[in-house]
Amino acid sequence: MSRLLLTLMLLLATAPVAWAQAKTDPAAPVDTGANVYRGVLRSTVWVHSDRGGGRLATGSGSLVDKGRRLVLTNYHVVGDVKRATVFFPDYGPDKKAISDRKHYLDHANKLGIPGDVVEIDKEGDLALIRIDRVPDGVPELTLAEASPDPGQTVHSLGNPGKSGALWVYTPGKVRQVYSKKWRAKLDERTTLSFQAKVIETDSPTNPGDSGGPLVNDKGELVGVTQGGAIDAQALSTFVDLSEVKRLLNRRSVQALRSTDTASSTPQAKEPPKSRREAALKSKDEGKFFSEEAWAKVQGAAEKLLKEKGLDLMIETYAVPPKLDADKVKAMSPADRTKFFKEFAQERVKAEKIVGLYIVINKNPGSLYVDLSEAAKGKVPEEVVTKIKQTLLTAFGAKKFDAGLSDALNVLLESQGLGDKKEDKK
Repeated sequence: MSRLLLTLMLLLATAPVAWAQAKTDPAAPVDTGANVYRGVLRSTVWVHSDRGGGRLATGSGSLVDKGRRLVLTNYHVVGDVKRATVFFPDYGPDKKAISDRKHYLDHANKLGIPGDVVEIDKEGDLALIRIDRVPDGVPELTLAEASPDPGQTVHSLGNPGKSGALWVYTPGKVRQVYSKKWRAKLDERTTLSFQAKVIETDSPTNPGDSGGPLVNDKGELVGVTQGGAIDAQALSTFVDLSEVKRLLNRRSVQALRSTDTASSTPQAKEPPKSRREAALKSKDEGKFFSEEAWAKVQGAAEKLLKEKGLDLMIETYAVPPKLDADKVKAMSPADRTKFFKEFAQERVKAEKIVGLYIVINKNPGSLYVDLSEAAKGKVPEEVVTKIKQTLLTAFGAKKFDAGLSDALNVLLESQGLGDKKEDKK
């Protein structure tokens, strides 16, 4: 491996937007847990199920289909009720999720979103709640392609009743994945029997975590927290991804009408769309990607333009455009970010882009993702952030083609253009 490429890899692993110089900012391990938590948090919910007689059951869940407004949780969280209420994280002035339970209870009329329990799987302990609306900027949680393997790192989010806080993060390792019969308590008077493919991990779970998401290092759903096993010690159980896909693939679920415009704040005006007839041509002068991987860029650009009126343009360079490489190398990380930001904005203006523009430079290693002003009503800011993080993490692991593919999937899925039929088989 060339010294230049090695330096590029080290830089990619550490910089938030532009990669810092190795001389002044040595490479440090990526905090995968923190990145996963931030990515999954917005899709996670606190579930309230009123059982009548003053009994309120609470648990967790996750938004798995934004178009159909479907929240996934456990059957034992909702029981046989017809309606339930969910709370998405609310954010304070510091842009951090408010974890105080009282805040949500005090503002239940504003933050609580009711929904119908539209599908249950008693045997697999799963349920789907179709909520009345999806708050602005909340993404759906992507389903992984396959179940996790023993030894794989996983992450769960939930709302354990014994904790004083909501949105609690727990890391763990997969112990085994297999089919199982087990029993769990629905309440003090009711014990239920289940049979499903499950994931066992070494991560602790508590009442209230039930129904929450279990995800891999990419933030993709691999399971649903079940917990509550009887006569078991140091054992955490999660319903496997395959059972989730089976539930989502039911005809009754597929028949639910998709509503892409469900949000808490209606748009007074439809955001503008690109009026060009053909998709913009991207270019890989930096030679980061294989021809096969690069072909996906044009395919994604054409799909976005045709279906959503959005532009996508990616340009890579071996050396900085418009300026000597040594001058850019000598810049501070902040100045270098500013340089590529200004360049990206110039390209967006020159090409009249209504969508996303990405510039990647090899020497010195830099990356900038710009969302045009005209597209800010159509592409959520957190999607742009996730695309950046996806590219940087993959590049840091020297997985250029995989990173490009994953980033394109993030963008397409945010627009409801992902291949969901394949995911749900």
